Amino acid sequence: MKKSKKSKYFFRILFCFFFVFVALLIAYESGYYETKMSNRAILTKEAMEQFESDVENGEVVDIKDYLKDESVDYSNSVTKIGNKISNGISEVMTKGLSGLFDALKGLFW
Repeated sequence: MKKSKKSKYFFRILFCFFFVFVALLIAYESGYYETKMSNRAILTKEAMEQFESDVENGEVVDIKDYLKDESVDYSNSVTKIGNKISNGISEVMTKGLSGLFDALKGLFW
């Protein structure tokens, strides 16, 4: 008996999900996340020590000198277009639903 194309795609997708699950499980069990958080704490500790030494030396202290901005902007033209489409759909749905409820209110009240 020959397998259908749909079942082939299903099992391929299922295999991909299983592979991702195993990869995430290995990353979790190996302590990757904890290592990243401890490195972040070490950097914070180093920044605190630098801050304390600057205060002791009487230097001008600004919080921006000690905090690192770790936010990364991943936006590109595709995400910007996606955001515009999403905002447009949201606006249409909001106005459309409020208009529908106003019409229903006019009919029944």
